[in-house]
Amino acid sequence: VLRNEIKENEILYSSVVPDSLLEARNKLSGTIAAYNKMILDESRISVPDSNKISLWKDAVFNMNREIEDVTQLINNKFPQYQDILRRTDPVPLSVIQRNLNRYETVVDYFLSNQYKDGKRNLVIFLISKSNLEFCEVWLDSLFIKYTEVIRNFSTQNSDNDFITCTSALSYMYEYLVKPVNGFIKGEKLIIIPDEEIAWLPFDAFLENVPEKDHTDYDGLQYLVYNHTISYAYTSSLTHGKRSGLTRRKEVFAFSPDYSNSDVKGESYDLLYGTNKEIESIYKRFRGKKFLSDQASETNFMQSIRQPALFHLAMHSVSDSINSKYSYLLFDTHCDTVEDGKLYNYEISLTRIKSPMVVLSACNSGTGTLYHGEGLMSLARGFILAGATSVIKTAWEVNDETSAAIISRFYYHLSEGKHKDEAMRQAKLDYLKVTPPAYASPYFWAPYEVIGENEPVATRCRLFVLILSIFFMISAGFLVIYFRRRRIFSDRSL
Repeated sequence: VLRNEIKENEILYSSVVPDSLLEARNKLSGTIAAYNKMILDESRISVPDSNKISLWKDAVFNMNREIEDVTQLINNKFPQYQDILRRTDPVPLSVIQRNLNRYETVVDYFLSNQYKDGKRNLVIFLISKSNLEFCEVWLDSLFIKYTEVIRNFSTQNSDNDFITCTSALSYMYEYLVKPVNGFIKGEKLIIIPDEEIAWLPFDAFLENVPEKDHTDYDGLQYLVYNHTISYAYTSSLTHGKRSGLTRRKEVFAFSPDYSNSDVKGESYDLLYGTNKEIESIYKRFRGKKFLSDQASETNFMQSIRQPALFHLAMHSVSDSINSKYSYLLFDTHCDTVEDGKLYNYEISLTRIKSPMVVLSACNSGTGTLYHGEGLMSLARGFILAGATSVIKTAWEVNDETSAAIISRFYYHLSEGKHKDEAMRQAKLDYLKVTPPAYASPYFWAPYEVIGENEPVATRCRLFVLILSIFFMISAGFLVIYFRRRRIFSDRSL
């Protein structure tokens, strides 16, 4: 479903369909979503106004008729649009395998939502460069219990919390990873989760249950020590176009100031670690900062067409009922055009050319879980809009420890590492120096890389190697040239 939506977006923004029809369709889609949000909000209050709801539903009905007319017009006037859409078949296995490196394995989970004798059937497919394997596992009632434990990580360090959390992380390794260990090729895992598995941070899975006398998170054997892990929504979206050597990209960073700020009566905490986080980025990357009142929704929407990296250090608010209405909260002090709330449905209607969007915001990877379609979140909205990859958070992040991990992430990116490798190394750096009180996965595990993993900065070592080979070959040609010239000179004498 997501892949088809992405392809449709790409075609709509190509030269096939005129901008006027595209804008008309997008405007109608956005207005319909806004009216549906008004209907939803009105329905939630204790005494909803039925007249308002009826009026808004009529408006939505009429706009849906209009959007059908625009779509029909596109289909009639531009038959090549439908021709291209018909060719967006799922990528064959051979293409997926051709794009994989020998040290990468795609681990694709399919979890039944039907129960048999109190258990659910899990099928795990593994795709490597040369093999396709699968195995079946039956998950008992502990799976749901421990999924909820992990989703609600506690910062408390009581023995009870420690035992429960480590039991949950050990259980997930035992049932989701250990059964397929023999089929994994190399250290890189590309995880394609399904159903509740989408909530789980594979980096933090425990390969061994802690000893009884072990009472803190320090020194535990997490999966991150042995594997580099990233995520994708489908195996046909695991790799974008390989770009080879890449120039270092610019970074556009947005960090609102929430002091004295309230949006429609809601107040928000200041994010004290974001300044340190952003300063660390510009030690290694060029770009543009949008701080305080410049971090507005209007400025972001004007910048989004740039092929830059986007770093969004801000609050996000997740709508647990319908993730289309989750939003990022921008600064509203000087923005007279927008309300500061960039909704998920608005993101998915834009066109983004960024190779990476970093959502350094709480719960940016959470959303509504739909059976068969996966987790609908802000991260998914950016992927749909065209971002090549997104760095998301699985739960509410700690402001200070977040700055430490993001700082190291950008450091390793600047060294030319792939995105998944840079994130893994940032977490390992954090675990090396952090005291036991801050070693819980709550602090370091929420950041996840979703989408393709290509570097965003020049791979210096490879570049130096290529230059060295070039100079060696050139020197060889020069030696041969001068030797021949001397021989001809000697003969002429």
